[in-house]
Amino acid sequence: MWRARWLMERVQLGELAGAAEALGAEREAIAVYRRLAGTAPDVYLPELAGCLVSLGVTLSELGRHGEALQAEREAVSVYRGLAAVSPERFLADLADTLINLGATLVALGRADEALRAEREAVTIYRRLAAAAPGVYRGDLAGVLVEVGTSLTGRGLPVEALPLVVEAVTLRRELAAACPERHQDGLAHAQSCLAAVLAALGSPATGDQADG
Repeated sequence: MWRARWLMERVQLGELAGAAEALGAEREAIAVYRRLAGTAPDVYLPELAGCLVSLGVTLSELGRHGEALQAEREAVSVYRGLAAVSPERFLADLADTLINLGATLVALGRADEALRAEREAVTIYRRLAAAAPGVYRGDLAGVLVEVGTSLTGRGLPVEALPLVVEAVTLRRELAAACPERHQDGLAHAQSCLAAVLAALGSPATGDQADG
């Protein structure tokens, strides 16, 4: 167990010499946590899921998207089970992993599956933000921008527009309450909205960019 944690700490701190070395460390840690999760799932399944997410990122960096897909799908499955028992602890992890899965599916040319994963992630963050707005509204805005940017890049600005408009609205409200924390996020959301409107052939006016 301690070696697995040490290996993952080295990956997270960037202490390994490139993605190939990180890949070996992640796979070794996964083997350890998979074995431990078989005997103490409540303790070690979250560790296993986190390692699988890290493995998916590394494989994607290496252009091995098919293998990344397998790791991310397993991570989604593990987090889904964990979130069913303890949603307050694991729903956000599930949503973030679905976003990663969507990006991998896009890289593999499976846009419809990617859209389903992204929509589920947005739905989860809406649920979280409704239950704890002070904690998750900023995260919801960030996910809306991320999905909107991805959709626009895939030639789907019509689908992106309502998401990004919502993100700008959320960011403006957050920035009004705490500008030093949320002003940069508002500017980023407005920039994304301008890009969506440009893709639709409707360049943003000042009012549009302000949401």
